[in-house]
Parts: sequence; structure tokens; C-alpha cells
Amino acid sequence: QPLTTSPPLWRIRILKSSGNAKPLCYDVPVAEKVRLQQNVLSEFSMNGQRESFGGEGFSRISIHYKTNHHLLLSTNEINYTDGQETVKFSWEQDLTHHERENVSLILRRNEFDVTMGNIRVAILLHKKDGDIFLWPAIWQQPKDVVLMGILGEADISYDEIPGSQTPTLKIKDKEVKTSWVMVKDYRLASAPVVGCWLVPFQALTQRELSDFTVTQL
Repeated sequence: QPLTTSPPLWRIRILKSSGNAKPLCYDVPVAEKVRLQQNVLSEFSMNGQRESFGGEGFSRISIHYKTNHHLLLSTNEINYTDGQETVKFSWEQDLTHHERENVSLILRRNEFDVTMGNIRVAILLHKKDGDIFLWPAIWQQPKDVVLMGILGEADISYDEIPGSQTPTLKIKDKEVKTSWVMVKDYRLASAPVVGCWLVPFQALTQRELSDFTVTQL
């Protein structure tokens, strides 16, 4: 009988700008649906659903603001509802701008720019080697607030520990072994390759993945 093997655990590598010159990055073993970012005070949350066959990004991303603003993006289409009407967008259409109270939606080529309250994010549509996926990029968020999600906090600074045999960073008063790796920055349409310090997921979030798993988008 042929050997059966469990499917490989799917991970995504998150690149995180920091208060330092060199960015941080970390691998997240992603469940099917995860909390990308949540700001309770702003009543804002963003969730992502991974691609069923693996891949490097998300097949669907949802954004919720207050009780009535809901945005659902897939690699095929975009739907927004404000509780009264639903507006549909296509990634293929020309530049489109849609405004509601405290909400601005701008569709550009392969990029959906979303402002809800004091948070601004962009969802990018990437096409790579036949794979099509979404990637979130946070452009603006309030400082000094509690943010929950696999995208991590707004600004995380670190200190490089000199003299260590293995490169070591001090993050949140804890020393963390690290290595310098190259990663594609999918927060930009051109997806440039950049270097970053690879650290454990828990070192930045101080939580387990189960804390960010959601049952529905």
C-alpha cells in the first residue's frame, strides 16, 4: 500500500516594518480563516481566508467597520454593503471611487484602497506563476491602541545584541535568536525582494495562532 502523508502545514511569511532600519518578518502557520487585524476601539476588523491549495496569499479578505459596513474581496470580485445598499466592483474595471460616511473606497489597477474611520488599508491582487491571491497592506492606523491579529502591532522596535554567535534581537524585553532572510514584499504591487530579520511568530504577538482563528469571515 502507498504511504499516506499528511498535507504540509501552510505558512505565510509576514514582513513587518519596525522602528528600526531593518524590518522584521515571521512565519505564521495559517488556519483556514484568521484574524488579520482588529481594533476594538475603532470597531474595525479584517479577516482572511487562505487559498485551499496553498499558495502565498489569501483567496478572500473581509473588512468590517462598525455594525453596518461590510466589505468582501475575492480574487474575482468585490462586494460592499452599508446596511442599505450593496455595491459590486470588478478588478477589471477602470478607476472607481465610492464614498460613504467615514468610508472611502478606491479601486485602482490590482489595488483596492480602503479607508474606514481612522484606518486605511490596501488589498492588493497579485498574479504570480499562474497563482492569483490577495495580500493586505496597512497604510495608516492609530498609534498607541491595542491591535489584535496576525499582522501584529503598529510599530515594534528591537535592539540588536552584539557579540552573539547567533544573531540575536531583544524584542519586548526578551532575547530572540534570528537569521537574515530574503522575502518578497507583497505589500507593494511590484513585490520587491527585501531582507528582514526572521523571528518567531510568538515573539511579536505574544499569543498563539488559536487566538487569531475565526470561524467565519
